[in-house]
Amino acid sequence: MSLHWKSCPLPRSHPRAVSTASTTACQHAENKEVWEQNVRCASSLEELLRLTDYPDWKLWKCRLKLKQVASSPGARSYSAASHRATRYAAASYSLEILKAIDDEWQKTQCMPRETFVDVAKELGTNTNIFFKPPCVSVFRCGGCCNKEGVICKETSFTYVNKTLLTFSIPLKYGPEPVLIKVANHTECKCMEPVIIRRHVQEHRGNRCSFGLKNPGSHKLCDKGLIWDCMAAKCVLYPSIKKKEEFSPITKLSDCGPPRMFDENQCDCVCENNCFRNYTINQKNCSCHCSLNHEICATENKEFDPGSCSCN
Repeated sequence: MSLHWKSCPLPRSHPRAVSTASTTACQHAENKEVWEQNVRCASSLEELLRLTDYPDWKLWKCRLKLKQVASSPGARSYSAASHRATRYAAASYSLEILKAIDDEWQKTQCMPRETFVDVAKELGTNTNIFFKPPCVSVFRCGGCCNKEGVICKETSFTYVNKTLLTFSIPLKYGPEPVLIKVANHTECKCMEPVIIRRHVQEHRGNRCSFGLKNPGSHKLCDKGLIWDCMAAKCVLYPSIKKKEEFSPITKLSDCGPPRMFDENQCDCVCENNCFRNYTINQKNCSCHCSLNHEICATENKEFDPGSCSCN
């Protein structure tokens, strides 16, 4: 954007003319400085194009508007919007370039991003304690800020549970399941370091200490319990889902008579077997004779339905 201004029409020898011209020049200099600062701090492609009076910024804004109209459920005429978008796009090839720039810009905004943190470093545990997997997936603030002297920092976060296996070298216990809590960022903002130190809440320490209930058992917790690192004690596992929804295996193992759960088949099977020449109906676990007159006739014998045999 180029700024143009005209000299004051009054004669320069006139005191008022000199004063007015000086004031005008200062105002333009200040305006230019403000404009340059606004350009540096532009937070979106649309804002940058508007500030620099880019030739196609109005077409770009129109394109975004037409895109929203075309994608809305209550759009009156998609074909008309599509036709206008095509006409505007054809007016300048740079719209395709602007879209590529905008896509890249959106990807780099300061926001929560999925990343991986090293569990041992996060918890500050001893070097002889290992976690598997060694890293967990969480959201942490990241991205670029549009101003100098600021950094992308979380303004809100929660703690999420992560379930891992842990063991120590030399082997005192494990591998044992443990429950840890890791900070998960939910909101981010570009802020100055002074503001961050004053207002942003730091993550609480979450060191993981272990204590064997029975040193001779090599177990952190009894069956059905899990070690909670933050509470430093064994707790019930905080199931999210209801018991009947937790696992298909839970449903399968709850077979009920006349069925029982077979671990090898991972299925419910009939508890009782049938006698010779009888086959079992897996639906109701009833036994039925597998012989008949035709089968016995092939052996030149007669079928006896009472004993389910060929005599």
